[in-house]
Amino acid sequence: MYIREYITTNKKTGTKYTTHRLVESYQTEKGPRQRIVMHLGTLSLPKSEWRKLASVLEARLAGQTSLFPNDDEIEKVADSAMEHYEFNKIKKEDKLTRLHNRELITVDLQSVATTESRSLGPELVAHAIWEQLGINAILISCGFTPHQLALAKAVVIARLIAPSSDIESWRWLRNITALWELLQEDLGDIGKDAIYEIADKLLLHKDTIENSLREREAFLFPSETTVFLYDLTNTYFEGRCLNNNLAHKGKSKEHRSDCQLVTLALVVDAHGFPIHSQIYSGNQSEPQTLQDILGELYDQEQNLFSHLRPTIVMDRGIATKDNIQILKDKEYPYIVIERRATEKDYIKEFEQAKESFAKIDGCTDSDWLKISSKGSLSESVYVKKIDTEENCRVLCISEGRENKEISIDSLKEERFNQDISRLQGSVTKKTIRLAEKVSERIGRLKERYPSIAPHYNIVLEYDNEQKNVVNLTFKKKPTRTERSILTGCYVIETSHRELSAEEIWQLYMTLDRVEESFRALKTDLGFRPVHHQLAKRTEAHLFISVLAYHLLICIERKLRINGDKRRWSTIRKDLSTHQRTTVILIDENDTIHHIRVSGMPEKTHKDIYSLLNVKDPLKRQHHIVGLRL
Repeated sequence: MYIREYITTNKKTGTKYTTHRLVESYQTEKGPRQRIVMHLGTLSLPKSEWRKLASVLEARLAGQTSLFPNDDEIEKVADSAMEHYEFNKIKKEDKLTRLHNRELITVDLQSVATTESRSLGPELVAHAIWEQLGINAILISCGFTPHQLALAKAVVIARLIAPSSDIESWRWLRNITALWELLQEDLGDIGKDAIYEIADKLLLHKDTIENSLREREAFLFPSETTVFLYDLTNTYFEGRCLNNNLAHKGKSKEHRSDCQLVTLALVVDAHGFPIHSQIYSGNQSEPQTLQDILGELYDQEQNLFSHLRPTIVMDRGIATKDNIQILKDKEYPYIVIERRATEKDYIKEFEQAKESFAKIDGCTDSDWLKISSKGSLSESVYVKKIDTEENCRVLCISEGRENKEISIDSLKEERFNQDISRLQGSVTKKTIRLAEKVSERIGRLKERYPSIAPHYNIVLEYDNEQKNVVNLTFKKKPTRTERSILTGCYVIETSHRELSAEEIWQLYMTLDRVEESFRALKTDLGFRPVHHQLAKRTEAHLFISVLAYHLLICIERKLRINGDKRRWSTIRKDLSTHQRTTVILIDENDTIHHIRVSGMPEKTHKDIYSLLNVKDPLKRQHHIVGLRL
């Protein structure tokens, strides 16, 4: 083989173009002839190197490798030429395959119609992630039959794509999705009870499933960080829940004080992958849950973290003095904000914070740290590390938190002043005079503004008989000045004495990851409200949402690794237009053809599938269903 140069001339412009091709000679009855083996474009190599390039390409086409290294520039040109050659080869083979497999019939174009269009895009992604996580193998080890495997997959993916109640999931599975075609079992005749029964079976094997998923996720997404983030949330019930011992009144995170609640405790790692989940009653005290969770973590870490105990990160609601002592006794590294207002102990330091503390401009932009509610990329944080006898503390003042607290406090204080001024006016005008009534109104104001009223002195002047109030005055206390100094301030306590103030602050800020998990569960995965009247069904419903979250976090993590920061809700919406449908055709012999086919993915769909390594396994199905009368 050798390289030949070709010169072509544009007849209109007279411009000459030079291209190069790899050519080989062969013998025919009429003598030697040449044929083009490979198009090389326009070579920049000097002509003296063409023979070497031809030898390299000839060897590669023959499947041979050189024992001696070639020039880097020649190797680079050869790589590019072979890539283009393989691409064209595949295109030719695909064309030959299409020509060989095509079926040509004459069709009445007026008869073309479609029917049974079903959602396919989100289902393909969920199916691919389910397979990558190896969930079928996990469930088989738990004794699931093939029929139960398919049903479990359908229920969890339904919660991921169309989050709602179990009965709505059943309707979605029957009428809206093409998911059935991705399953290996025919579930077309399942009833509503089958949804409840498979949820109960999944709950029965909760610990095994969660532990196995955690091991698989650790394998697929290896990480050097061993940080466990722990927090609790709750959701509300619809209905009276008379026979549900999990349903209790409590402090609703969603301000649904009119409803009974159920609580979810969740441990996730720094990337948001669930480590452990636990269901508690709606009136569960947050600090009392730590002992149970640590027991579960101890069992898991024997397999996952035998070389290094994970660092426990908790928010103020759980970090009581007793719980911090439990962490110390069990020798868990920890990063917490104490429940008590520790910042008051360092008021002098906070007064000079912006002059003496280290400044962090925004936050560290790493692939595992994402800050939203607790920090802002456009605002600074000031930190100072102070060592104590047992551990160390980091004093923090956040401009973002400071601005937020000032805004909230200002609004509350303004409203408090308006209300107390109205009461003062009523006393002055003698509209309200009875001491009992005035005291009652003041009590209501203190109840309405618990964070503002304690910072004001309210003085009442009575008549001689002490029955009527003749004057009311109010004045801000000096302690309110202390509150102003500490606005936006907090103190992080940790056992990691070896870390810098900034590193400790960054680790604590990962706690926002568990809050994002709760937002995903509640907003994207049908976590709220709960309609079940039995405790076991309630637990099963919430566990299905946790399983769906395993799929969601894997999807979002794979996207982020590839530079795509979209949330699952956006991906799901973008993929909703990719569907599978049945095309109806009638040929010249009045034969009715039904062709079940997946829609051609648009560019948006292809981009997502490429990032997540998703392929459509469904084949075209052709059925002749009868004759047109």
